[in-house]
Amino acid sequence: MRFERSILFLLGAGVLMASRPAVSADLTCSSSATLEALVMCIRDQMPGRDSGIFVTPSSTQLSAWRSVVRTMMGGSCKFVLPSSLSSSARIRLLRDVDNGRRYCVLMEVGDRDSDGVVDLGLGTFIVDSAAERELAHSAPHATADLETEIQAVGIFKATRSRSFLMAGAHRDASFTDSVCQSSTMISDVAHNVTNAFHATYLELAAFYGSKPWWAIQWHGMARDTCAEDVFASHGMDVAPVSGDKILELRRNLLADKPTWRVGVPGSSDCSLNATTNVQGRLLNLVSSSQVCGRSAASYSGRFVHIEQDPAFRLADYWINAVKATWP
Repeated sequence: MRFERSILFLLGAGVLMASRPAVSADLTCSSSATLEALVMCIRDQMPGRDSGIFVTPSSTQLSAWRSVVRTMMGGSCKFVLPSSLSSSARIRLLRDVDNGRRYCVLMEVGDRDSDGVVDLGLGTFIVDSAAERELAHSAPHATADLETEIQAVGIFKATRSRSFLMAGAHRDASFTDSVCQSSTMISDVAHNVTNAFHATYLELAAFYGSKPWWAIQWHGMARDTCAEDVFASHGMDVAPVSGDKILELRRNLLADKPTWRVGVPGSSDCSLNATTNVQGRLLNLVSSSQVCGRSAASYSGRFVHIEQDPAFRLADYWINAVKATWP
């Protein structure tokens, strides 16, 4: 039966799911009792590499997604999703059994063909309304950059940051080239603008305005890509200035992990500076209408891009350094 205003309590999992119209098949991850378990469950039902499953959202859906992000950032989690999203997504509260804290979760759940994979590749957005740090952690290449999504949500949770964002599909899920940056697929959210991931960044930038906040993207590189174990940049191939957050993060990382090799632009030959990353360009003050093709002229410091070798992607390795860098 379908109940337009039904509310389902799943007490064993500590979850309260807000009302929404039912869909033919929902992948709700209802048994996930922690943020890490929830993100692992969502990741495992995302469109995978070469699946051909990624649907570019309509302008109506992107506008609706931004309105939901705005409402969530304002502290609310009890509302009905706009009609353009309600058949595919769900808004819910999750009480994490590890720490007892409540998180507002926006996630894709629709699986109309009942194949165990969500239909669109929208993504996941989570907000802590009682956060202590105005940090926005994100995993744009979930499943492709192995374990970065679990790392990012673990750091989000442990540092009591404001938000967590995960792409809704493998970066190479689609077979269609991006019209934004033709060397990538439309499913690569770090290099395409018509997706819910980028729409979230647009709304976060509008929400914060000139207030201090930082967006940290967690990426993974192959072990032999760069000489360093970790490479951090602001989305430009320029040396950071004294007092810069990535210099502070490197210092705090090395204080905690003295054997690590941590590079930044100007002190490394690593080329992974994220200069074409469209979210980086946006936060480095390139007009939203030009981020596909125009490089940033300078960096704002708001965007932090972190590349890591496979063995360095555990949340516990980073928590102390992130706390110290953003106290």
